[in-house]
Amino acid sequence: MLIIAAKFWREIIIGFLAFLLLITLTVLNHKTGQLKQADQKCFAQIREIERKQVKALAEAQNKANKASAEYEQVKAKQRTKVETVTRTVQKIVERPIYLNRCIDDDGLSEINNLIKASDSS
Repeated sequence: MLIIAAKFWREIIIGFLAFLLLITLTVLNHKTGQLKQADQKCFAQIREIERKQVKALAEAQNKANKASAEYEQVKAKQRTKVETVTRTVQKIVERPIYLNRCIDDDGLSEINNLIKASDSS
């Protein structure tokens, strides 16, 4: 009778351990599913952040390109003005009146135009 009772308890313990193993596997499977969902959600958030960063970078690049184009236009206008003034001044300086270190009306007019242009800029 003692041997039968021992076998009975052994079977109960094995059944109980099998039940605990089944519960553990079920919980593990459930938690694995939750972990996969969390990973997918995290990757989706990362993709959204990357998309926003790419969009912001493109907008910043467009602004930089626009500013660069505007700068080049202003630079070209200034270069044209400088070349025009340089040629005009060169023509005036080549006149014989400058040998006496004087400024004639044309030279004075160019100097005044430069002063006005620099004040308005």
